Amino acid sequence: MPSILRIKMKARSVFFKLLLSFLGVIVLLVIFELLTYGVFRQSLRDEIIKYNTVNLTNTTNDYEKHYELLEKTMLNLYLNPRLQELNSKPYLDYVAANKVTDYLSNIVSNQALYLNNLFIYDVKHSLMLEKSRGASPESMFTEYYVNPVYTYSFWKKQFEEGGPMTIYPAASYLRNDSPGDTTGPVWPMLVKSRFYPDFMMLAFVDADRMFQAFHRSVNDNFYVLDASGRLLFASGSAADKPLPALPPGQDWVKADNQYFFYTTGPKTGFTYVNLVPDGHISSQLIKLNLTFVAVLLVAIAASVTVSVLFTVRFNNPVQRIVDSIKSLNEQDTVPRHDNEFELIRGNIGFLLQQRHLRHQDLEEKHALLRYHSYMNKLKKIRGLPVAGAEQLSEQKPFRVVLFHLSFNHPFHTEIQAEEERAASYIREYINHVVTKELEGSLTFQIERNQILSIIHPAPEEEDRLRTTLDGIVSVLSTDKAYCFLTIAVSPLHAHTASLTDAYEEALGLIRHRPFDDETVVLEAQNVPQEPFVVPDALMQEIKANLQAGNAANVLQALRRLMAQMEKRKADALAFHEFAREITHKTTRLLHGIGLDSGKLTDLEPEQLHTVSKLDRYFEAMIGEACRRINNKKEAADPIITGATAYVTERYTEDITLDLVASWLNITGGYLSTYFKEKTGINFLDFVNDVRIGKAKELLRQTDLRIQDIAGRVGYQNMNSFNRMFKKITGVTPSEYRRSGTQM
Repeated sequence: MPSILRIKMKARSVFFKLLLSFLGVIVLLVIFELLTYGVFRQSLRDEIIKYNTVNLTNTTNDYEKHYELLEKTMLNLYLNPRLQELNSKPYLDYVAANKVTDYLSNIVSNQALYLNNLFIYDVKHSLMLEKSRGASPESMFTEYYVNPVYTYSFWKKQFEEGGPMTIYPAASYLRNDSPGDTTGPVWPMLVKSRFYPDFMMLAFVDADRMFQAFHRSVNDNFYVLDASGRLLFASGSAADKPLPALPPGQDWVKADNQYFFYTTGPKTGFTYVNLVPDGHISSQLIKLNLTFVAVLLVAIAASVTVSVLFTVRFNNPVQRIVDSIKSLNEQDTVPRHDNEFELIRGNIGFLLQQRHLRHQDLEEKHALLRYHSYMNKLKKIRGLPVAGAEQLSEQKPFRVVLFHLSFNHPFHTEIQAEEERAASYIREYINHVVTKELEGSLTFQIERNQILSIIHPAPEEEDRLRTTLDGIVSVLSTDKAYCFLTIAVSPLHAHTASLTDAYEEALGLIRHRPFDDETVVLEAQNVPQEPFVVPDALMQEIKANLQAGNAANVLQALRRLMAQMEKRKADALAFHEFAREITHKTTRLLHGIGLDSGKLTDLEPEQLHTVSKLDRYFEAMIGEACRRINNKKEAADPIITGATAYVTERYTEDITLDLVASWLNITGGYLSTYFKEKTGINFLDFVNDVRIGKAKELLRQTDLRIQDIAGRVGYQNMNSFNRMFKKITGVTPSEYRRSGTQM
């Protein structure tokens, strides 16, 4: 019985109640976690299925884009001048045929197309051309590429009846000219054009290489079926498994412990299927279960341990208070209580009595405290604002010292602190040092990144001001990887009425600081003010290379300019204006040719403090701009491709708009309008850019006379050549040759 009473007494104690409260909270949290996990586990399987669906969607998109690329590549062959030359003669021109064969070999060698071979069927001459030979269709498919399904009779029928683009099931071909050699599984892809009935294109696409490049899944089980359900390709163990029917409105189905994911290509209508075993998805759920149980057990154990420790730490001070009360109340006039808080509440009267007994003693000591308070007020130990308000009314000469803070990228990535908090710490340090060394100074923060000190130096204290600033530089330079300061010292002013002028002078000094990330002290006599002017010829070269999408040449020219600016010791303002000018010209050029000019880089020129950072900024911005320009140029466009190829190959000849338009079988007016719309420049300007570009190469790399160079690049009149060269480059050919690589 006594033991039961003792247990009941302990159950009413603060320690026991507090521990039970913590345990109750832990139980509630565990229940919440279990409920959350139940909901999460139900949705996890859906997320895994969604992940596999997204993988198959990406695979499908890659396959469909590649089919479209191959189709455009084969359609462009119809416009190739080598093919037109072969078709222009009534007899078989073997020289022209060899040119076509060489061109096919170049296309097949392009690894990005995943081609095993490419054939052109010349209907007029009954000739089949491929990357290494030409032969009759019958010989080609009975002697060189042999397959029991894709025989000569099969292809003859397809040549006569096939549609504009047809892709057939993958198969391997035996190479009789190389005994034992096979092509491996290839997809035959037949392309026809009703505008060019004399030729048909047949590509052998390497199915295995496409699979390795485009397929995304946890295994290699993959199907491709055409619109009629015929199997075109299967990999892994997929070839041995039948496909279950897909329920309407779903993109996956489970059958025989396997998940089958389906998508349909928008261009070809092909059905792509990934097969994922149920065991793979279940294993991920089992791992999650084990991980959750382990984490939950550890969390419960840690929570219980922390609860016990916290309860003990909380109960100990309460127990000491109770012991103190008992020791003070030795007469035990207060009844006994069952828990500690009741005991404390019951002894409040005793404590009030003790307070009354000590009140007189406190009043005597309070008089002493008032005395010290008056002394502090007399000495003006009340903070900087009071002292500053009195100083602003004084008729004393003063200087303004402006501290401008700049934070580097590692400050945000490594320290991950707020700039405002760091600025407050630096302000407190500067205030401590300046106030200590220069009596009567006032320091306060006026902007997020600016700290201002007003100094009243006596003539003999000027050297102390320099020494104090040097000490601040020495201390803050230790953190130069994270931030640096620009310290601007204004000239001496006679009255505080000139405070605004002094502040503006200090701001001007900061704008002309050196272009680096060192903490420096600037005064009016040591800040260079000579402006830097960018040569027009170099700006013209940058613009021309940017229009051509040549990032390497643009960056080379920019680096030459930055080297000149470094040599001339250009200040930060000049570098920032230069960066803004290049950025503005780049965005204007992109806008002028109809491209998106936004978000070329995440940085702003004002965030750059060194030449290396500015160089990385230009690399990112110019690289992105040229990528957009080149993407537009590389878009499959037979007219632009044909026109630019004609100019770059025949720039030495007499080129006119009507001549190139006639070669492309279109009108000159249409070519002029279309070329301007797609490239952003006039056709004749493009011709002159190509010719002057070739002339610049010859001027730099050869010792030919300028008259000979003009003739080699298509100018028969020296005056026209000189006028156009200066218009594009800004200098004459002779001046360009003399300047060499310094331009």
